[in-house]
Amino acid sequence: MYLWSTNLSIDKLLNLNKLAANGTQTTILQIVRDNSPISRSGIVSLTGQPHAAISRSTAILLSKNILVEDGGTDTKGPRRKRGLRLNPDYGYVIGIEYGPDGIEAVAMNTAYQPIAKSTKTIDLANRDQKEILELICATVKSIQKDIKMPAAQCLGVAAVDPGLIDDDAGISALATTMEHWNNVPVVNTLEEQLKLPVLLLGTSTAKILAVDRLELNNSIANLLYIEYGKGIACGMKLNNTYISGQGHLAGELGHLQISNSQAVCRCGGVGCLEAMASLTAIAKTAAAGIESNNSSLSQKHELTGMDVLRAAAQHDRLASRIVDEALERLGVAVAGIVNILSPKMVLFDSVINEAGSEAVAVLMRSLQKTVLASHRRQLEIRISSLTSHIGALGGAAAILDACLTA
Repeated sequence: MYLWSTNLSIDKLLNLNKLAANGTQTTILQIVRDNSPISRSGIVSLTGQPHAAISRSTAILLSKNILVEDGGTDTKGPRRKRGLRLNPDYGYVIGIEYGPDGIEAVAMNTAYQPIAKSTKTIDLANRDQKEILELICATVKSIQKDIKMPAAQCLGVAAVDPGLIDDDAGISALATTMEHWNNVPVVNTLEEQLKLPVLLLGTSTAKILAVDRLELNNSIANLLYIEYGKGIACGMKLNNTYISGQGHLAGELGHLQISNSQAVCRCGGVGCLEAMASLTAIAKTAAAGIESNNSSLSQKHELTGMDVLRAAAQHDRLASRIVDEALERLGVAVAGIVNILSPKMVLFDSVINEAGSEAVAVLMRSLQKTVLASHRRQLEIRISSLTSHIGALGGAAAILDACLTA
Protein backbone atom coordinates (compact mmCIF):
# COMPACT_ATOMS: atom_id res chain seq x y z
CA MET A 1 0.00 0.00 0.00
CA TYR A 2 1.22 3.49 -0.86
CA LEU A 3 1.54 5.65 2.26
CA TRP A 4 2.56 9.25 2.82
CA SER A 5 1.72 11.56 5.67
CA THR A 6 2.69 14.81 7.32
CA ASN A 7 1.85 16.56 10.55
CA LEU A 8 1.36 19.93 8.87
CA SER A 9 -2.00 21.41 9.82
CA ILE A 10 -3.46 21.42 6.34
CA ASP A 11 -6.94 20.95 7.78
CA LYS A 12 -6.87 24.61 8.81
CA LEU A 13 -6.69 25.73 5.17
CA LEU A 14 -10.44 25.97 4.92
CA ASN A 15 -10.55 27.80 1.58
CA LEU A 16 -7.89 25.71 -0.15
CA ASN A 17 -8.78 24.40 -3.60
CA LYS A 18 -8.63 20.63 -3.07
CA LEU A 19 -7.70 18.73 -6.22
CA ALA A 20 -8.72 15.37 -4.70
CA ALA A 21 -12.30 14.62 -3.70
CA ASN A 22 -11.59 11.39 -1.81
CA GLY A 23 -8.85 9.10 -0.56
CA THR A 24 -8.54 7.15 -3.80
CA GLN A 25 -7.97 10.34 -5.80
CA THR A 26 -5.43 11.52 -3.21
CA THR A 27 -3.51 8.25 -3.56
CA ILE A 28 -3.55 8.49 -7.36
CA LEU A 29 -2.32 12.08 -7.37
CA GLN A 30 0.48 11.35 -4.89
CA ILE A 31 1.65 8.35 -6.93
CA VAL A 32 1.57 10.32 -10.17
CA ARG A 33 3.49 13.12 -8.45
CA ASP A 34 6.28 10.74 -7.41
CA ASN A 35 6.33 8.38 -10.42
CA SER A 36 5.33 10.45 -13.44
CA PRO A 37 4.63 9.36 -16.10
CA ILE A 38 2.82 6.25 -14.86
CA SER A 39 0.04 4.14 -16.33
CA ARG A 40 -3.17 3.04 -14.65
CA SER A 41 -1.80 -0.50 -14.33
CA GLY A 42 1.31 0.96 -12.67
CA ILE A 43 -0.91 2.67 -10.09
CA VAL A 44 -2.83 -0.57 -9.51
CA SER A 45 0.46 -2.38 -8.95
CA LEU A 46 1.59 0.16 -6.33
CA THR A 47 -1.72 0.40 -4.47
CA GLY A 48 -3.25 -3.06 -4.77
CA GLN A 49 -6.62 -1.42 -5.48
CA PRO A 50 -8.99 -2.83 -8.14
CA HIS A 51 -8.26 -1.67 -11.69
CA ALA A 52 -11.87 -0.53 -12.11
CA ALA A 53 -11.68 1.80 -9.08
CA ILE A 54 -8.40 3.32 -10.29
CA SER A 55 -9.81 3.78 -13.81
CA ARG A 56 -12.96 5.53 -12.54
CA SER A 57 -11.05 7.95 -10.32
CA THR A 58 -8.45 8.60 -13.02
CA ALA A 59 -11.19 9.40 -15.54
CA ILE A 60 -12.62 12.02 -13.16
CA LEU A 61 -9.22 13.64 -12.62
CA LEU A 62 -8.62 13.70 -16.39
CA SER A 63 -12.04 15.26 -17.03
CA LYS A 64 -11.20 18.06 -14.58
CA ASN A 65 -7.82 18.63 -16.29
CA ILE A 66 -6.00 17.90 -13.03
CA LEU A 67 -4.21 15.03 -14.78
CA VAL A 68 -3.08 14.81 -18.41
CA GLU A 69 -2.23 11.69 -20.38
CA ASP A 70 0.45 11.09 -22.99
CA GLY A 71 0.57 8.06 -25.28
CA GLY A 72 3.41 5.61 -24.82
CA THR A 73 5.29 7.56 -22.17
CA ASP A 74 5.25 4.91 -19.42
CA THR A 75 8.10 2.63 -20.54
CA LYS A 76 8.08 0.36 -17.47
CA GLY A 77 7.35 -3.27 -18.37
CA PRO A 78 7.37 -5.15 -21.69
CA ARG A 79 5.38 -2.57 -23.66
CA ARG A 80 4.82 1.17 -23.69
CA LYS A 81 1.66 2.39 -21.97
CA ARG A 82 -0.20 5.69 -21.76
CA GLY A 83 1.42 7.70 -18.98
CA LEU A 84 -0.36 9.99 -16.53
CA ARG A 85 1.18 13.17 -15.14
CA LEU A 86 0.03 16.22 -13.20
CA ASN A 87 -1.20 19.07 -15.41
CA PRO A 88 1.28 21.95 -15.08
CA ASP A 89 -1.28 24.43 -16.41
CA TYR A 90 -4.00 23.70 -13.87
CA GLY A 91 -2.69 26.34 -11.46
CA TYR A 92 0.19 27.41 -9.27
CA VAL A 93 1.21 28.15 -5.68
CA ILE A 94 3.72 30.50 -4.09
CA GLY A 95 6.24 29.69 -1.38
CA ILE A 96 7.90 32.58 0.41
CA GLU A 97 10.70 32.37 2.97
CA TYR A 98 11.68 35.39 5.03
CA GLY A 99 14.44 35.90 7.57
CA PRO A 100 16.94 38.40 8.92
CA ASP A 101 18.77 38.69 5.59
CA GLY A 102 15.83 39.07 3.22
CA ILE A 103 13.01 37.35 1.35
CA GLU A 104 13.03 34.55 -1.24
CA ALA A 105 9.95 33.54 -3.21
CA VAL A 106 9.13 30.74 -5.66
CA ALA A 107 6.08 30.17 -7.82
CA MET A 108 5.48 26.48 -8.59
CA ASN A 109 2.97 25.03 -11.02
CA THR A 110 0.74 22.06 -10.22
CA ALA A 111 3.31 19.66 -11.68
CA TYR A 112 5.78 20.76 -8.95
CA GLN A 113 7.87 22.70 -11.46
CA PRO A 114 9.26 26.12 -10.39
CA ILE A 115 8.08 28.76 -12.88
CA ALA A 116 9.35 31.97 -11.26
CA LYS A 117 11.80 32.95 -8.51
CA SER A 118 12.70 36.17 -6.77
CA THR A 119 15.24 37.26 -4.17
CA LYS A 120 15.16 40.44 -2.12
CA THR A 121 18.28 40.97 -0.03
CA ILE A 122 17.33 43.32 2.78
CA ASP A 123 18.08 43.57 6.49
CA LEU A 124 14.90 42.50 8.27
CA ALA A 125 16.52 41.79 11.64
CA ASN A 126 15.37 45.06 13.18
CA ARG A 127 12.33 45.98 11.07
CA ASP A 128 8.92 46.19 12.69
CA GLN A 129 6.24 43.58 12.09
CA LYS A 130 4.02 45.75 9.91
CA GLU A 131 6.83 46.64 7.53
CA ILE A 132 7.96 43.02 7.16
CA LEU A 133 4.42 41.80 6.49
CA GLU A 134 3.98 44.53 3.87
CA LEU A 135 7.22 43.45 2.18
CA ILE A 136 6.04 39.82 2.15
CA CYS A 137 2.74 40.78 0.52
CA ALA A 138 4.50 43.01 -2.01
CA THR A 139 6.85 40.15 -2.92
CA VAL A 140 3.92 37.77 -3.52
CA LYS A 141 2.15 40.30 -5.74
CA SER A 142 5.38 41.05 -7.61
CA ILE A 143 6.13 37.41 -8.46
CA GLN A 144 2.55 36.92 -9.65
CA LYS A 145 3.24 39.50 -12.37
CA ASP A 146 5.97 37.21 -13.74
CA ILE A 147 3.58 34.28 -14.19
CA LYS A 148 1.64 33.73 -17.41
CA MET A 149 -1.33 32.15 -15.65
CA PRO A 150 -4.09 34.45 -14.32
CA ALA A 151 -3.96 35.38 -10.63
CA ALA A 152 -7.22 33.45 -10.16
CA GLN A 153 -5.29 30.21 -10.77
CA CYS A 154 -3.15 30.77 -7.66
CA LEU A 155 -4.18 28.01 -5.23
CA GLY A 156 -2.47 29.39 -2.14
CA VAL A 157 0.65 30.73 -0.42
CA ALA A 158 3.07 29.09 2.01
CA ALA A 159 4.86 31.35 4.50
CA VAL A 160 8.14 29.80 5.68
CA ASP A 161 8.98 31.36 9.02
CA PRO A 162 12.41 31.51 10.75
CA GLY A 163 10.97 31.28 14.25
CA LEU A 164 8.82 29.15 16.52
CA ILE A 165 5.32 28.88 15.10
CA ASP A 166 1.88 28.20 16.53
CA ASP A 167 -0.02 26.78 13.59
CA ASP A 168 -3.26 26.49 15.60
CA ALA A 169 -3.31 30.26 15.93
CA GLY A 170 -1.48 30.94 12.66
CA ILE A 171 1.17 33.03 14.38
CA SER A 172 4.94 33.22 14.57
CA ALA A 173 5.58 33.13 18.31
CA LEU A 174 9.27 34.05 18.42
CA ALA A 175 12.27 34.41 16.11
CA THR A 176 15.59 34.93 17.88
CA THR A 177 17.17 36.28 14.68
CA MET A 178 14.56 39.04 14.19
CA GLU A 179 14.25 41.59 16.99
CA HIS A 180 10.53 42.44 16.76
CA TRP A 181 9.22 39.22 15.23
CA ASN A 182 7.12 37.77 18.07
CA ASN A 183 3.44 36.91 18.32
CA VAL A 184 2.97 37.90 14.67
CA PRO A 185 -0.47 37.03 13.16
CA VAL A 186 1.10 35.87 9.90
CA VAL A 187 -1.78 33.79 8.51
CA ASN A 188 -4.62 36.22 9.27
CA THR A 189 -2.67 39.21 7.95
CA LEU A 190 -1.53 37.58 4.73
CA GLU A 191 -4.92 36.01 4.01
CA GLU A 192 -6.61 39.37 4.52
CA GLN A 193 -4.15 41.19 2.27
CA LEU A 194 -3.70 38.56 -0.46
CA LYS A 195 -7.19 37.00 -0.46
CA LEU A 196 -5.59 33.55 -0.67
CA PRO A 197 -5.27 30.54 1.67
CA VAL A 198 -2.01 30.73 3.63
CA LEU A 199 -0.05 27.84 5.16
CA LEU A 200 2.48 28.69 7.89
CA LEU A 201 5.42 26.34 8.44
CA GLY A 202 8.94 26.37 9.84
CA THR A 203 12.18 26.30 7.88
CA SER A 204 13.31 22.78 8.86
CA THR A 205 10.05 21.22 7.67
CA ALA A 206 10.05 23.30 4.49
CA LYS A 207 13.63 22.42 3.57
CA ILE A 208 13.32 18.67 4.05
CA LEU A 209 10.15 18.83 1.95
CA ALA A 210 12.07 20.61 -0.81
CA VAL A 211 14.82 18.03 -1.06
CA ASP A 212 12.39 15.15 -0.65
CA ARG A 213 10.02 16.29 -3.39
CA LEU A 214 12.37 17.91 -5.89
CA GLU A 215 15.63 15.99 -5.43
CA LEU A 216 14.67 12.55 -4.11
CA ASN A 217 11.15 12.20 -5.57
CA ASN A 218 9.83 10.97 -2.22
CA SER A 219 11.91 7.80 -2.59
CA ILE A 220 13.43 7.69 0.93
CA ALA A 221 11.17 6.73 3.84
CA ASN A 222 13.69 7.62 6.57
CA LEU A 223 15.65 10.79 5.90
CA LEU A 224 17.57 13.47 7.78
CA TYR A 225 18.29 16.84 6.17
CA ILE A 226 20.99 18.88 7.89
CA GLU A 227 20.57 22.62 7.41
CA TYR A 228 23.84 24.49 7.82
CA GLY A 229 24.18 28.27 7.98
CA LYS A 230 24.00 30.92 10.67
CA GLY A 231 21.96 28.31 12.47
CA ILE A 232 22.10 24.50 12.35
CA ALA A 233 18.94 22.40 12.19
CA CYS A 234 17.78 18.90 11.33
CA GLY A 235 14.69 18.14 9.25
CA MET A 236 13.35 14.63 9.84
CA LYS A 237 11.25 12.21 7.86
CA LEU A 238 10.63 8.89 9.61
CA ASN A 239 8.55 6.05 8.16
CA ASN A 240 7.24 8.45 5.47
CA THR A 241 6.08 11.02 8.03
CA TYR A 242 7.63 14.46 8.47
CA ILE A 243 8.40 15.12 12.12
CA SER A 244 8.13 18.57 13.66
CA GLY A 245 7.35 17.61 17.26
CA GLN A 246 5.23 19.24 19.95
CA GLY A 247 4.91 22.94 19.18
CA HIS A 248 7.00 22.45 16.00
CA LEU A 249 10.15 22.57 18.14
CA ALA A 250 11.84 19.41 16.83
CA GLY A 251 15.06 19.57 14.87
CA GLU A 252 17.07 22.11 16.90
CA LEU A 253 20.32 20.26 16.27
CA GLY A 254 22.30 23.47 16.74
CA HIS A 255 21.41 23.55 20.42
CA LEU A 256 22.84 20.15 21.22
CA GLN A 257 25.69 20.65 23.69
CA ILE A 258 28.84 19.17 22.14
CA SER A 259 31.63 20.86 24.12
CA ASN A 260 32.62 21.96 27.61
CA SER A 261 33.55 25.30 26.09
CA GLN A 262 31.98 28.36 27.67
CA ALA A 263 31.09 29.75 24.23
CA VAL A 264 27.69 31.37 24.73
CA CYS A 265 24.94 30.47 22.28
CA ARG A 266 22.12 32.81 21.30
CA CYS A 267 19.72 30.35 23.00
CA GLY A 268 21.36 31.21 26.34
CA GLY A 269 23.20 27.91 26.66
CA VAL A 270 26.95 27.28 26.43
CA GLY A 271 28.90 24.83 24.30
CA CYS A 272 26.07 24.38 21.78
CA LEU A 273 26.92 23.04 18.32
CA GLU A 274 25.67 26.30 16.81
CA ALA A 275 27.97 28.36 19.03
CA MET A 276 30.93 26.20 17.99
CA ALA A 277 30.35 25.23 14.35
CA SER A 278 27.83 27.48 12.56
CA LEU A 279 28.76 30.08 9.94
CA THR A 280 28.45 32.76 12.60
CA ALA A 281 30.73 30.81 14.95
CA ILE A 282 33.49 30.16 12.42
CA ALA A 283 33.46 33.82 11.33
CA LYS A 284 33.84 34.88 14.97
CA THR A 285 36.69 32.40 15.54
CA ALA A 286 38.48 33.48 12.37
CA ALA A 287 38.17 37.18 13.23
CA ALA A 288 39.78 36.50 16.61
CA GLY A 289 42.69 34.61 15.05
CA ILE A 290 43.54 36.74 12.03
CA GLU A 291 46.04 39.03 13.77
CA SER A 292 48.27 36.17 14.90
CA ASN A 293 48.10 34.28 11.59
CA ASN A 294 49.19 35.03 8.04
CA SER A 295 45.77 34.55 6.49
CA SER A 296 44.07 35.70 3.30
CA LEU A 297 41.06 36.50 5.49
CA SER A 298 42.86 39.59 6.81
CA GLN A 299 41.89 41.31 3.56
CA LYS A 300 38.18 41.06 4.39
CA HIS A 301 36.59 44.16 5.94
CA GLU A 302 33.44 42.38 7.14
CA LEU A 303 34.27 38.73 7.61
CA THR A 304 31.46 36.18 7.10
CA GLY A 305 31.21 32.46 7.63
CA MET A 306 31.00 31.95 3.86
CA ASP A 307 34.33 33.79 3.52
CA VAL A 308 35.88 31.30 5.92
CA LEU A 309 34.47 28.27 4.08
CA ARG A 310 35.75 29.56 0.74
CA ALA A 311 39.16 30.38 2.19
CA ALA A 312 39.37 26.80 3.49
CA ALA A 313 38.65 25.54 -0.02
CA GLN A 314 41.65 27.62 -1.16
CA HIS A 315 43.84 25.95 1.52
CA ASP A 316 44.15 28.99 3.79
CA ARG A 317 45.74 27.45 6.89
CA LEU A 318 43.74 29.40 9.48
CA ALA A 319 40.43 28.87 7.68
CA SER A 320 41.16 25.18 7.07
CA ARG A 321 41.87 24.56 10.75
CA ILE A 322 38.70 26.37 11.86
CA VAL A 323 36.46 24.71 9.28
CA ASP A 324 37.87 21.23 9.90
CA GLU A 325 37.19 21.59 13.64
CA ALA A 326 33.66 22.84 12.97
CA LEU A 327 32.81 20.04 10.54
CA GLU A 328 34.36 17.44 12.86
CA ARG A 329 31.93 18.60 15.56
CA LEU A 330 29.03 18.65 13.12
CA GLY A 331 29.79 15.07 12.06
CA VAL A 332 29.84 13.84 15.67
CA ALA A 333 26.53 15.57 16.45
CA VAL A 334 24.80 14.18 13.35
CA ALA A 335 26.15 10.70 14.11
CA GLY A 336 24.41 10.83 17.48
CA ILE A 337 21.09 11.56 15.79
CA VAL A 338 21.73 8.77 13.27
CA ASN A 339 22.37 6.31 16.09
CA ILE A 340 19.04 7.24 17.67
CA LEU A 341 16.80 7.47 14.58
CA SER A 342 18.48 5.06 12.10
CA PRO A 343 17.75 6.89 8.84
CA LYS A 344 18.43 5.45 5.40
CA MET A 345 19.98 8.72 4.23
CA VAL A 346 21.58 11.85 5.66
CA LEU A 347 21.49 14.77 3.24
CA PHE A 348 23.62 17.83 4.04
CA ASP A 349 22.97 21.42 3.02
CA SER A 350 24.78 22.29 -0.24
CA VAL A 351 26.53 25.14 1.59
CA ILE A 352 28.96 22.51 2.90
CA ASN A 353 30.45 22.17 -0.59
CA GLU A 354 31.81 25.72 -0.33
CA ALA A 355 34.46 24.42 2.08
CA GLY A 356 36.05 22.24 -0.60
CA SER A 357 36.57 18.51 -0.98
CA GLU A 358 39.12 18.13 1.82
CA ALA A 359 36.85 19.71 4.42
CA VAL A 360 33.89 17.66 3.17
CA ALA A 361 36.03 14.54 3.65
CA VAL A 362 36.65 15.57 7.28
CA LEU A 363 32.88 15.79 7.82
CA MET A 364 32.25 12.40 6.23
CA ARG A 365 35.00 10.67 8.23
CA SER A 366 33.76 12.20 11.47
CA LEU A 367 30.23 11.00 10.82
CA GLN A 368 31.24 7.52 9.62
CA LYS A 369 33.60 6.75 12.52
CA THR A 370 31.02 7.80 15.14
CA VAL A 371 28.01 5.97 13.73
CA LEU A 372 27.31 2.46 14.99
CA ALA A 373 28.53 -0.24 12.61
CA SER A 374 25.00 -1.65 12.33
CA HIS A 375 23.72 1.74 11.18
CA ARG A 376 26.72 2.54 9.00
CA ARG A 377 26.12 -0.47 6.74
CA GLN A 378 22.72 0.82 5.66
CA LEU A 379 23.44 4.55 5.70
CA GLU A 380 23.83 6.74 2.63
CA ILE A 381 25.39 10.19 3.04
CA ARG A 382 25.05 12.92 0.43
CA ILE A 383 25.25 16.65 -0.05
CA SER A 384 22.13 18.19 -1.55
CA SER A 385 22.14 19.45 -5.13
CA LEU A 386 19.64 22.23 -4.30
CA THR A 387 21.56 25.48 -3.92
CA SER A 388 19.00 28.29 -3.56
CA HIS A 389 15.41 29.13 -2.55
CA ILE A 390 15.23 25.81 -0.64
CA GLY A 391 12.79 27.01 2.04
CA ALA A 392 10.54 28.71 -0.52
CA LEU A 393 10.58 25.60 -2.73
CA GLY A 394 9.63 23.45 0.25
CA GLY A 395 6.85 25.82 1.22
CA ALA A 396 5.42 25.69 -2.29
CA ALA A 397 5.64 21.90 -2.29
CA ALA A 398 3.89 21.79 1.11
CA ILE A 399 0.87 23.71 -0.07
CA LEU A 400 0.68 21.66 -3.26
CA ASP A 401 0.77 18.53 -1.12
CA ALA A 402 -2.15 19.98 0.83
CA CYS A 403 -4.06 20.51 -2.42
CA LEU A 404 -3.59 16.84 -3.31
CA THR A 405 -5.02 15.68 0.03
CA ALA A 406 -8.78 15.18 0.23
